Amino acid sequence: MKISDEISPKTFQGNGVERGRQTSDLDEFHIVDIGAIDSTLFPLEYSRKIFYTATLLQGNYILEFEDRNIEIFGNSLLFTTNKIPFGIHAIDGYKGLSCVFKEEFITKSNSGYRLLELPIYKPGRQNIYFLTEAQARNFITIYTKIDNESKADSDFKFNLLRNYLLEIIFNAQKLEAASSFVKTNSTAEVIACSFIRLLESQFPIDSPQDIIKLRTSKDFADELALHPNYLNRQVKLSRGRTVSDIIAARLVQEAKILLKLTNWQIAEISYVLGFEEPSHFNLFFKKHANASPTQYRKLK
Repeated sequence: MKISDEISPKTFQGNGVERGRQTSDLDEFHIVDIGAIDSTLFPLEYSRKIFYTATLLQGNYILEFEDRNIEIFGNSLLFTTNKIPFGIHAIDGYKGLSCVFKEEFITKSNSGYRLLELPIYKPGRQNIYFLTEAQARNFITIYTKIDNESKADSDFKFNLLRNYLLEIIFNAQKLEAASSFVKTNSTAEVIACSFIRLLESQFPIDSPQDIIKLRTSKDFADELALHPNYLNRQVKLSRGRTVSDIIAARLVQEAKILLKLTNWQIAEISYVLGFEEPSHFNLFFKKHANASPTQYRKLK
C-alpha cells in the first residue's frame, strides 16, 4: 500500500489563529506530503530551523548524515533531530509523509513527556527502522489520522495531532532498529556525540554577522577539555572519519545551504564560515564540491 493511495498530496501550513488557537501551535507542527515536494534534497529547508521530524518513507533513498551516507529501501521510518544535518535523496521519486515539529510541541505541560527524554530522540540512538508491509499499514493508518485531523476545524485539533504523533513515536520505539546501523554508547560514541553537538551548536547561520568560532580540531579539543589527538582518535573510532573531515563536510554543507537559500555575497559566506579570505573559501569549496561557489549557486 502506498501513502498516496490514502492521502491526497498536500502540505499543511498554519495561517494564523484558528478558532481561538494560539499561533504558536500552528507554527510548531506541520505535516508534509513528501511526494508533493519538488526538490532533490527534501529536508534542507528544515535544517535552517529548529525542527524535529518523524518521517515515513516508501521507496529507495540515500540518507545523508554528518559522517556517512546510508541507502534504505522499501518502507522505512526515519526520526531526526535539529542537531543532525541530513538530506534525503530519492532514487526513484519521493513517496511518504513527514511530521515536522518543534521541541515545544511535546512538553511535560502539554503531554506529560519531554521530547528529548524519549529514547528515539536521544543522542546516539538508532533512528532508522525498516518496516514490514503489516507494520507499514499500521503506521499509514496513524499518518492518515494526522492528515485528516490537520484539515479539521476543531478546538481539540492540536491535542489530537500531538497524541497521534506520540502514537507514532511509541510504536516505533517497540520496533527493532535496523541492525546494521545500531550504535552503542561507548566512550568513543559519547565523545563523538559531544563533538557533533558542539559543532552543530554553531548552526544554522542566520545572518552575515553570525561567525563560527570553532573551526579546527584544537578548537574543539580545548572546548571539550581533551587532547586533540585523543579527540581525533575517538571520533575516528566512532565515525570512521577524522575531526577535520567532519568539520570540512559540515562547512561545505552549510556553504551549499547559504549559496542556495540566501542572496549573500560569496565574501559574506566566506566570512561567516571563518575563512580569512574569499579566495581561501573558493579553493576549499571547489576541492570538496567539485565546483566553485559561483558555479554551484547557478546550478538548479
